[in-house]
Amino acid sequence: MNNNTKLEIAVEIIAAKIAMCAKNGYTLKSSEMQTIIKERDEMYKGNEIVIDKIIKLYGPKIKSEYEKIKIEEKL
Repeated sequence: MNNNTKLEIAVEIIAAKIAMCAKNGYTLKSSEMQTIIKERDEMYKGNEIVIDKIIKLYGPKIKSEYEKIKIEEKL
């Protein structure tokens, strides 16, 4: 996968992660949200380690949350 594709995927994942944290009541002052914002900033700077972390760590979590939503919609 080329770097541009990885960055685009990471952008979508981190945006979904921020949205889910906000939905769950985290504020910008919370440590969870601060960590995600710092990782987002590093991602935009092109930090490959952070981009890979976002894809590999947050990606599966976001996917499982979306799958839960799909199941709930079917019920």
